[in-house]
Amino acid sequence: MAENYPIGIQTFSEIVRTNSIYVDKTELIFDLLKKTGQKNIFLSRPRRFGKSLLISTFKSIFEGKQEQFKGLYIYDKIDWEAFPIIHLSMTNIGFEEIGLAQALKRECGHIAKNYGLTLSGNKKPLRELLELLYEKYQKQVVILIDEYDKPITHGLEANDSSVAEANRDIMKAFYSGLKDADMYLRFLFITGISKFTKVSIFSELNNLIDISLHKNYTTLCGYTQAELEHYFPEGLKKLADENNLTKEECIAKVEEWYDGFSWDGKNFVYNPFSTLLLLNSGQFDNYWFASGTPTFLVKKLNEVYNYDLTKEKVSVRSFDTFNLRQLNITAILLQTGYLTLKKPLGDNLFLAGFPNKEVEQSFNEMLLAEYVHQAPGDSPVHIYDIKMAFLENNVKKVLAIIESLFASTPSHLFSKMNDKGKVTPVAENFYHAVIYLIFTLLGVKIQAEVAVREGRIDAVVETEGHVYLFEFKKNQNPDIAIAQMEANNYSQKYILSNKKIHLIGVSFSLRKRGLDKWKELVL
Repeated sequence: MAENYPIGIQTFSEIVRTNSIYVDKTELIFDLLKKTGQKNIFLSRPRRFGKSLLISTFKSIFEGKQEQFKGLYIYDKIDWEAFPIIHLSMTNIGFEEIGLAQALKRECGHIAKNYGLTLSGNKKPLRELLELLYEKYQKQVVILIDEYDKPITHGLEANDSSVAEANRDIMKAFYSGLKDADMYLRFLFITGISKFTKVSIFSELNNLIDISLHKNYTTLCGYTQAELEHYFPEGLKKLADENNLTKEECIAKVEEWYDGFSWDGKNFVYNPFSTLLLLNSGQFDNYWFASGTPTFLVKKLNEVYNYDLTKEKVSVRSFDTFNLRQLNITAILLQTGYLTLKKPLGDNLFLAGFPNKEVEQSFNEMLLAEYVHQAPGDSPVHIYDIKMAFLENNVKKVLAIIESLFASTPSHLFSKMNDKGKVTPVAENFYHAVIYLIFTLLGVKIQAEVAVREGRIDAVVETEGHVYLFEFKKNQNPDIAIAQMEANNYSQKYILSNKKIHLIGVSFSLRKRGLDKWKELVL
């Protein structure tokens, strides 16, 4: 029987009803419920990582629906008992239309009505709902909150930090109803993408435990390598057959594209969304990009021209950022999944980098599109043309296509306004960033700022038979760049490659806002 993939299904009971594959995470859930002794828990994970499914699984557990868990680890491990549940998904409460405060009040009213209760409106809605449920059922209440940070990121998406701050304050007042509510609470579980609002919003919940980086729960969301191979054997075999790969080659390619997310630098997981789409379609493709990238992240990245994130050193504190007006770019990249912890370095320091090929490609396409002000879908067309030009050893064509990208870029993107309101031309690294991103997306070997004994090469592109060494200058004759490469013997590093070496000097012009002149010397 063919494997049934739960694509787009975020409800545990629906997965069971449709006999879709459920990767059993209930041993970790049991551990969380029974062994930690904690009942107020926060978890941050990137989008499309199964947070909503996790919340739904908790809901079925606390509804006492043991029959849904037959065959799963937790089936006979707990005393099954139904509790009153407050389930809030901030994505679905309609705050954009009626305002956050009114939406939260309305949602609590709907939940109360479903339990045959009516809110008086004289108390904070969450607190009143909690007390009424406790009084009616004489049982503690379970609260499950999904995508808690959506009202904050909504303001950031609109490029309006004042909206984000206003929503943060409304949420803080809403959740303050949980202060000193321990006697009413059986379990509180909160998820979201970001942690930049966690402390300020839940500041009065001093017993809220953050398990986002806890060593025991790094694989609570996402698929481990063992889980991938155990739960999807038919899908992997079909994928290998359709792509003319051996089993080993197929698994290695899947790992290269979709594995690599880690919150301790030791245990790595696959993104479930991309993995399921891969197995369903049989095509290795970029599914991460299609699932949506926060626009506030794109805007923030455009301010820094930080295009090479392969060797970042970060502290675990980098996951936390709380100032909505001065967002920490490293924290955002870590929280949204564009960066992950690759290797522990000691003293709570980690080597960070792109999780996998899919995310790196998404990041570079997104950033290139923002830099040159084009639709992200246009990038692959230009990149293909440049790649073919390289394979044809046609440097003139390569640079002509790059120049056309600069030429189509709106003029205002070539200037920046500083803190004092003065407009100045963009720095040289804007041009470096665009060139580097283009070369990276080619799928050929590319390195930026390559160290050699006498200096650094701005960019190196290697194809099967050629090595192209690029030196970029601003408002200077490209002869100067060629002379610098020759004087510093940049080519020496590649002599033993037995490839034809090309020294290419490129001059950027601020007046022309793009490439001005270039010169090639073939050794």
